[in-house]
Amino acid sequence: MTQDKRPKPLLQAISRYSTWWWGLACFAFLSLGCANPFTTREPEEPEANSSNFITPTTPDIVFVNLQLAVQERNVENYIRSFVDTTRSANRFTFVPDPAVAANNPGVFQNWQLLDERRYFSQLLQATPADSTLTLRFVEVSRTETANQAVFTQNYIFFVNHTRQQSGVPIEFRGQSRFSLEKDATGTWAIYLWEDFANDRDISWSELKALFQ
Repeated sequence: MTQDKRPKPLLQAISRYSTWWWGLACFAFLSLGCANPFTTREPEEPEANSSNFITPTTPDIVFVNLQLAVQERNVENYIRSFVDTTRSANRFTFVPDPAVAANNPGVFQNWQLLDERRYFSQLLQATPADSTLTLRFVEVSRTETANQAVFTQNYIFFVNHTRQQSGVPIEFRGQSRFSLEKDATGTWAIYLWEDFANDRDISWSELKALFQ
């Protein structure tokens, strides 16, 4: 008697089910995008550098932002502390110490925001990335109204630049008077900066003359 070798219906169903299950498992595995554990992982893109600029809703914050911009070597945030002519009738003006202006004829004539940007950029270029920049203000006096403020600040600015061998100092001290305004958006900015040297130290005006 010859044995019937045809697959039984149950066995055929099990065979078809097994084939379908393994196919589904392989598809799911591939769909998850599992990488080969022996391949080299692509490096992740570094996060963009963050900054600590604070919306200057009070005049005090403007000076905090100046200090942070110096510490973080951030030209754009430094410039943001000065008046935006697209939102104000005022233009930024810097008035240097009279003696420094006399010793540097023409340097401070019509000093505007572009000159401020150039000086600060060149200062950063002359200061290695691992070197110290520290700015500190000590308030002397202030007067405030709803939309205007005048702050008198003593300052110490320490810059560990690369021109020391040429006799350029690294510490600058003096006093500045800052006139600020609040624009239509409710933020404050400096529109007039007047600098004054003392009898002992090198002033901020001298720093700008050296790096303009």
